[in-house]
Amino acid sequence: MAQPPAGFDETVAAIADDVLFAHALEVDERAEIPASHFRVLTDAGLFGIAGPLDTGGLDLDPRAQRRVRETLASGCLTTAFVWAQHQSVVRRLRDAPAALRDAWLPDLCAGRTLGGLVLAGLLPGEPLLRIQPAHDGFTIRGAAPAVSGWGHAGILLVTARSAPDEVVHVLVDPHSTGLHVRPRALAALNGTKTIALEFHTVRVPAAAVVARAPLPPWEAAGDGVRANGAFAIGVAGRCARICDEPWMRAEVDARRVALDGAGDGDELAQARAAAALFAARAASYLVADRGSTAIDLREHAQRLAREAMFLLAFGQRPAIRRALLEALAQIP
Repeated sequence: MAQPPAGFDETVAAIADDVLFAHALEVDERAEIPASHFRVLTDAGLFGIAGPLDTGGLDLDPRAQRRVRETLASGCLTTAFVWAQHQSVVRRLRDAPAALRDAWLPDLCAGRTLGGLVLAGLLPGEPLLRIQPAHDGFTIRGAAPAVSGWGHAGILLVTARSAPDEVVHVLVDPHSTGLHVRPRALAALNGTKTIALEFHTVRVPAAAVVARAPLPPWEAAGDGVRANGAFAIGVAGRCARICDEPWMRAEVDARRVALDGAGDGDELAQARAAAALFAARAASYLVADRGSTAIDLREHAQRLAREAMFLLAFGQRPAIRRALLEALAQIP
């Protein structure tokens, strides 16, 4: 892993403040991330922070990657969310077969291609997405309830169930025959262009397989849970800056330290839940502080409150949900 280049943190902060936050209300109102946002992120090398050096990435360590995620989320969670899906694709392709790695990582790290993520095969219960061998490769059937970045993503990393205890990660062209889109309207982050995606016998070549792996237990809490907690820290951090309350700034730092230092399992689930709850509390404080003006669509308070609500539901695991509900049930 490499250290961020000189001035990197300042560059990311300037992008978050001067570009993303400056236009966050417009993105929210129009439900569209402007192409200029992606150009700015590309010019700063931010699409490749998780990529290896030999393919043009910055190869930042996970903690540094979380700081970038947090900072961008403090500017515009919609943009940060689509960008973060891309990072997951880059991380998965690091260990892909050489042909796939060489074919895709340079363009993904450079921001010439945006990656999209389809994780329906990991969801518990009856498989939503199934992948089966075919004479010329594989076929994928089923549905994914939520795929973000539609219309922006140039390639999809799809995780589908090949057996009760195995998944296959495979690259799929979003223009493939057999893909059917159902629009979704969200209360927050509508600009992520999140859709439901149906796979009607979508064919993929054997060479598109990135990896096969055991189906991980849904209860497991790993780096993805920790990284997603950075979204909440970012939203809370923006509320703290707007309110300029010392107690809120101190709590932002405390929640970040708790996430970074938590062990896997219940400890991490508790830290993730606490971060999301604090983001909701900070956004509610901002709304109350601003009074009746807070609910105007031209005000950041209502946007941040809806984003904090989104983070209470996004990326849950059973342990996170239990921690959230137990904490909320204790509110007088």
